[in-house]
Amino acid sequence: MGLISYLTTAAAQFGPLAWIFFIGQILGIGAGAYLVFMHTERNPARQTFMRQLGIALMTLGGVGVLLGALRLLNVPFLNQRLWLWVQALLELGVAGYIVYYMRQVLPNLERDARTRGAKGGTARTARSSSSGEAAPVVERPVATTGRRGARRDRKRKSR
Repeated sequence: MGLISYLTTAAAQFGPLAWIFFIGQILGIGAGAYLVFMHTERNPARQTFMRQLGIALMTLGGVGVLLGALRLLNVPFLNQRLWLWVQALLELGVAGYIVYYMRQVLPNLERDARTRGAKGGTARTARSSSSGEAAPVVERPVATTGRRGARRDRKRKSR
């Protein structure tokens, strides 16, 4: 019965643990914003994961900051310790899922993206302007002369 009364006691003030949690939520929003708006990856699967992770961090951090602000404003029913603990348990569950996703799902997606990228350079066709027939495009060998030639070939492949 002591735990229930502890969690449901209305208290507008923050203790040291609540302040650490509140500041952590603000940092989570900042990290999420960085992942969504600034972070870039070359691998499309990893880029998608980082963007989704950033959105999740901003959402969870925003809810945590909102709960903390409502507690500091002493809003009835929302000024209980229970809500910050529920938020913390939710974030632990999401962190567990992120670890599972990074270790089990993401490597398979990255491997699939790499194999799709390797298969993307197969024979292409181009329309001949005079006859309207499809003519095979002769693939040039990968440039071995240097960085400039390799970059040129990569650009031509992406057209």
